[in-house]
Amino acid sequence: MTYSPITPQSQPSPAATQAQIQTNFAQYALKFLVNHSALNTKNQGDHESVVLEKQASDPGVLQDKVNLYCKDAVANSGTEPQLFAQIMKFLPTSTDGTDAPNIGMQLTQSTVDTVGPNQFQSFLPGGYLLHFGTVTATGAVTLVPGGTQILTALAIPNNMTTSGTPTPFSISTAITASNTFNINSNATGVFSITWLAISRA
Repeated sequence: MTYSPITPQSQPSPAATQAQIQTNFAQYALKFLVNHSALNTKNQGDHESVVLEKQASDPGVLQDKVNLYCKDAVANSGTEPQLFAQIMKFLPTSTDGTDAPNIGMQLTQSTVDTVGPNQFQSFLPGGYLLHFGTVTATGAVTLVPGGTQILTALAIPNNMTTSGTPTPFSISTAITASNTFNINSNATGVFSITWLAISRA
């Protein structure tokens, strides 16, 4: 026997449809077990996970609520379903009077990785990757895994000295490709540089 959406009804007596009513309750229990702890257990009814069906586009928000949903996101590593959030609109502020509808904000990126020991990265909501690390010489830095476009790259010297004496120097960065930037300096000697880059996933 399978689930029946029209049982029970006001007529006939529940005794006449007892088997179907029991089947319906059994079906409820089976469906409830998906993403939930079983009933009559210590954590009964608690969410164990939430499974979201992939959406073809941002669903839109018509009330003062937040949508949490899954849809494909394009990144340098390919297209995969990711988690998104969407609010109804961005409200105007004292410095920006735009009353703009809000598109979905990407919350996850499944290819974020650490390649250490001198290079790390993290994902920022909105589809951005934060890369950071250290180098002991100027030259090219390649982001692994890289994004589709480097938006900014910064370099900060940690201890540039020559024979233990502080030396005036200049340091700069130049973005050369979608996942590569150069660190340039006129300093000589032994030094360490901390760098940070933000890219689009």
